[in-house]
Amino acid sequence: LIEFTLEADYRRLQGDRTQDSEERPAVLRLIDDEGAARAIDIDVRTRGNFRLGYCRFPPLRVDLPSTRLGGTVFDGQNRLKLVSHCQDRDSDEQNLVEEYLVYRTYNLLTDESFRVRLARVTYVDSEANDEPVIRHAFFIEEAEAMAERLAGLYMEIAQASPRDFGAEQSVRLAVFQYMMGNTDWSMAGFHNSEVVRMPNGVHVPVPYDFDWTGFVAARYARPDERLGLRSVRQRLYRGFCRPNFAFFTVYAQFARRRSDIEALYAGQEGLDADNRREAVEYIDGFYEDIETPARARDRLEDACRDM
Repeated sequence: LIEFTLEADYRRLQGDRTQDSEERPAVLRLIDDEGAARAIDIDVRTRGNFRLGYCRFPPLRVDLPSTRLGGTVFDGQNRLKLVSHCQDRDSDEQNLVEEYLVYRTYNLLTDESFRVRLARVTYVDSEANDEPVIRHAFFIEEAEAMAERLAGLYMEIAQASPRDFGAEQSVRLAVFQYMMGNTDWSMAGFHNSEVVRMPNGVHVPVPYDFDWTGFVAARYARPDERLGLRSVRQRLYRGFCRPNFAFFTVYAQFARRRSDIEALYAGQEGLDADNRREAVEYIDGFYEDIETPARARDRLEDACRDM
């Protein structure tokens, strides 16, 4: 857990609601590796899509001065996405921790995922006498850094054919989205998904942005009415058909990680007991689906979309 203070003009930031919002000056205050207090001038700007317009605390992009980060946890970083709570409510903070856990769950299943780091942030308004707000947040690895870690190439393209992606990677991603109750994504259209071209030529989809999942079930999340779902908690498989692919090989990957996933939820700092229990129960429903062959065929394999 990273603990730091982020001091900025939040009233001005809360007014920045466009995709091309300008950077605002801020001060990052933290204790460095030697135990000394540090104050580092940085820049921040708002970002995002739905949350940019809806949330009182919109997500931020943090621009760090690489030459001044030595001896801190941020050494070697440049620009990072910071996911903050949406509204200043305990339930919204729980949603944030749950979204963090979705990323961590996929980390347990594959390295072809975005790494995240949980933080405890004290938000101080530099231009007002408001009481500081102290909430959890988390950083997301930048796409270029993720691709470099995988020895791949980050592809900045608008869309691709489902056939361009590796079968195992595609099925694993789609099964994972089903696991988390997510329908707010597109592998081919790169909606809440990035693509990395690996050295062997295989294209790998890497998902992000999970606040509309059934696992998180944010109060604003609603399924697309065209899908016929009652709520985001209801699962629907949105993967493409792979008639020659053995789905059980991917199911086995999830089965091997079940105890690790449950241990992750059980030990998660900041997640209250009720939400921890609900998280495990929701995931148990997924495992019942993939461990029952008839149910797996009906709800996943035969529910696929034609390429």
